Amino acid sequence: MDGITRLDQTAQVPLDEVMDEDALQALFAKTSYQLREARKALLQRYAVDSEEALLARIVGGAVDTHPAYEHYLSARIIEQTRDQVRAELAAHIADGVRAELPALSAHLRFKHQLEARYAARLAEPVRMAQDALLLAFDNGLLLEVRYFSRQEHSIIWCWGEAECRLDTAPGTPAAAVAATIAATADGDPWQHFAAVLESLLADPLADPLAYIAAPLNAA
Repeated sequence: MDGITRLDQTAQVPLDEVMDEDALQALFAKTSYQLREARKALLQRYAVDSEEALLARIVGGAVDTHPAYEHYLSARIIEQTRDQVRAELAAHIADGVRAELPALSAHLRFKHQLEARYAARLAEPVRMAQDALLLAFDNGLLLEVRYFSRQEHSIIWCWGEAECRLDTAPGTPAAAVAATIAATADGDPWQHFAAVLESLLADPLADPLAYIAAPLNAA
């Protein structure tokens, strides 16, 4: 599967229990810097300085839709993760080990839900990279997920020799459905993704497009 996955973040360590506040702030600052530079490098590939400018180039046909759309999502997801890092640091400084950490990152929320609901089906731990979730299931299904919102996401999966993609890139059927969703209610991203995942686990070669517009109780 194509992708630009980089920083594996599967190890969860209660950082403020093993380092002082200065060291903790330095670690958060380093992580934020790495994410910022990764986003900058992605955008520089297309000679743009914002996600909006990259999307405009995709819509205008100046660049190939793939992998440009995945890179567009990656840049947005990386910036979302930077927001998560900043919010976590603020929470740690305010409340220490008892801090209730915010969940701004869709990928972080998905990781927790996947580990809770699909532990028996996962062939290996969920891997959370800078820009994607990498999933492997007991039936041989492999997924590379870039999920910013119900309106903007890309899900690539492999099963055996088959490789398939469901995304909301401009001009795709899924994008048309996503536009309808955007005009109404956003809905719960996890329930939407879980519905797509259930479809793929039941039949990896089925077309899960209908699940894009699934009602909130579809999962």
